[in-house]
Amino acid sequence: MSMTTRCPACATAFRVADSQLQARAGQVRCGRCGTLFDALAALSANPARRTARAEAEATPAEAGSAPIVAQRDREFDFGPRPRGRPSRLWWLVSTLLLSLALQVAYYYRGEVAALFPEAKLLVQRICEELGCDVPLPRRADLLSIESSDLQADLAHPSVMVLTATLRNRASYIQAFPALELTLTNIQNQTVARRVLTPPDYAPRDTRPESGFAPGSELQIRVYIEAAALTPTGYRLYLFHL
Repeated sequence: MSMTTRCPACATAFRVADSQLQARAGQVRCGRCGTLFDALAALSANPARRTARAEAEATPAEAGSAPIVAQRDREFDFGPRPRGRPSRLWWLVSTLLLSLALQVAYYYRGEVAALFPEAKLLVQRICEELGCDVPLPRRADLLSIESSDLQADLAHPSVMVLTATLRNRASYIQAFPALELTLTNIQNQTVARRVLTPPDYAPRDTRPESGFAPGSELQIRVYIEAAALTPTGYRLYLFHL
């Protein structure tokens, strides 16, 4: 059914159909003045045609009233299309991605604080609220043993001396690693193994909790009572606990 709506700004009337109103939930734009308005609010049924006699008897004032202007579809803008609601799949994918991002940020919170100093304070505050700490980064692949040696102590025959040079090749501070020392016999079989934590090997003037400075080296010297085992070789590895 054809109906009429009127622009509230310029009083221009338009003939519209139900299908046109439903296309944009009643939101239309006047083809004459460009005003966006709700066509449903000013909707009325299309008046019947007046007879020729009624038109002839119409006064000039009545004849000059706002006419019903037939506008073409291309001149009658029905406003922006209503946006569809996001699908459940979109919400599910967004939730999963956000959860994954939070897990990655939590796991690498130490690296984030080290690489982005401006974010360190924020990370610390969040960890205080969550009851966690901000550990130093632990990238064993960026740590190396530059040199090492295991010799008997000439002053104490029952004692062996392990010396080594550790290096942090990262561009940021890291946690000191643990060292695994394995003593072997002439058949390269393990006769003893010991894990050395930072307090076990760090020099007295070094505070392990302060971290391994970027691009720096550390000389270590550890005394081990293992001469009675008569080892002929050793292996030394570093890793993070």
